[in-house]
Amino acid sequence: MVAGNKDKFNLCARKVIEMGFDPSKVTFVGAISVFFGMSTVAWERKVDVYKRWGLSDDDIHWAFKKFPRCMILSEKKITSGMDFLVNEIGFEPITVARTPKTLGYSLEKRIIPRRSVIRVLLLNGLIKKEKGLSAILSMSEERFLDAFVTKYQDQVRV
Repeated sequence: MVAGNKDKFNLCARKVIEMGFDPSKVTFVGAISVFFGMSTVAWERKVDVYKRWGLSDDDIHWAFKKFPRCMILSEKKITSGMDFLVNEIGFEPITVARTPKTLGYSLEKRIIPRRSVIRVLLLNGLIKKEKGLSAILSMSEERFLDAFVTKYQDQVRV
């Protein structure tokens, strides 16, 4: 990644430190990687995408510090993820910014299927309250299947 471009690496590291990243945390390395591989123009385009959803510079900074990869997602992925989470599920944009990792998950392979399972369980009265979506999305596939599919497979009315 950085072989042969020590100056750019040092610049990125300084920028990340100035943003308040802790060098002992994994997110520090992730943030350097994002800045090292992204042009200023690309960064500004991503910021603009998030701002279109009403997020402030501070909100975007918070999301980046929590999940640096949120800035290397494609503009299409950010927009489609925000659209589904805000317009279909009803999250506030700030809620998504506080759990930015949710944008990194696949809508088709993870978010929509898991949301559908939870809705079926709620409609069938098998669970009383929906857990936080970010907690459900971050579960391993095995744990999700055990907790929400296998556990209720004989009780669901389709």
